[in-house]
Amino acid sequence: MTQIGERIVRISLILMVILSLILSWKIWTNPSSNHALNEFNQKSNDVIQQKKITDVYVPIKLFYQKSDDTILYTNRESLISNIQDEITNYKFSEGRVLSRSEAEQASQAPTRNVDLTFPTEMPISFYLDNYGVKATLPSEVKNSKFSRVILDFDNSKVYFSSRTNETVIEYIVDGNFQKILDMLENKDITYYPVTLSNNNVSNVYYLSKPSNLKIYSYIIATQSFTTFSKAFFNQSEDLYLGENGADSDVNLSNGEGESLTIQSKTGEVSYFGKLQYSKDDIYFSTFKYIENLGNTIGSLRYSEAKTNEIIYRNYVEGFPVFGNHSKGVVDIAIQNQKNVRILTNQETIQIPIPSNDTVTLPQTTEMLADLENHGIDKSKILDMQIGYEWQSNTETKQVVDLVPKWYLNYNGSWKSNEQLRSELQEGVVD
Repeated sequence: MTQIGERIVRISLILMVILSLILSWKIWTNPSSNHALNEFNQKSNDVIQQKKITDVYVPIKLFYQKSDDTILYTNRESLISNIQDEITNYKFSEGRVLSRSEAEQASQAPTRNVDLTFPTEMPISFYLDNYGVKATLPSEVKNSKFSRVILDFDNSKVYFSSRTNETVIEYIVDGNFQKILDMLENKDITYYPVTLSNNNVSNVYYLSKPSNLKIYSYIIATQSFTTFSKAFFNQSEDLYLGENGADSDVNLSNGEGESLTIQSKTGEVSYFGKLQYSKDDIYFSTFKYIENLGNTIGSLRYSEAKTNEIIYRNYVEGFPVFGNHSKGVVDIAIQNQKNVRILTNQETIQIPIPSNDTVTLPQTTEMLADLENHGIDKSKILDMQIGYEWQSNTETKQVVDLVPKWYLNYNGSWKSNEQLRSELQEGVVD
């Protein structure tokens, strides 16, 4: 009976979304003129609720060192958010930059601590300003970056640290530590045991046991071009819609030189135009486009930072989503300090469908050993994590399956361990 009930729920949800897609398609394929396009734009006003920067630039992993030989990992979003809220409201002393030897000593000390880890580094000043943390940065690290916020319970200290401990800033803090410890000891939290040693690749925590994770299915929605024109264009009122049909790409442009293309076969969205926000801060400037999208693309989080480029990615149950054709991401690059290029996809995950299917992933050392047997160069591994692969559902195009897999940042590109293994076998990578 349970399987029958699940199937009824799946079919009902799919039928509801198909109806909405038909209505959206009618609007999409029948704008008879610029007047109709502008009228549709006007009706789209005030529908999107803008995102807050503190909902996007968030830590996505929590490591709890409970004792000298016990480190636990979770990516439970509510727990991470609640602990971060507590820490940012602490009273901070004047900051002190640790020497390399002091930083190494602090990282190896057998103290109880909690480590909130971001997907990648960002400026410490950006974090302090946007979270309203009342802490003064030492002048010599005004432009430094970090990826970890570590609360040392035993010594009443907070550290802002890069993953490799190249830059570590220490603050003595005053706050309610017991409240956070009580959160961490909640019996409803699922933890995974991890280890951290000097031999770990790229100073990444290793999962010490296999992990059993759910496969998720989501009904997808196809976003209208107005979602992106309203969010990206400087001037979205006087747009020209190029000739299009049911099987043609969508091409939008205006007299200011801005353009937007949506590929009909893949759904990939590409925008090019003038940078709207000239503040000398790529994190803030790129976030403004995410702010305008609201929740239309799902739960977007700051994920990667490259030279003049920031990538925001969908997260599901605390895990990043990886897909082809820019699915699940908004990739924003600033060119010549005045132009912007944005890549994303009009297909977005919306409604979860109940499922009990699971996948068991090997522990970190086992996964790495398999790749080493195929000749991987471990020095090129910059990061590792579990993520969800965006896969087309075999039963219907209106549903996508998100399947857990190991992902490695190899030589600057995220690839699943399966893809890397295949490429190593074929000699595509070395």
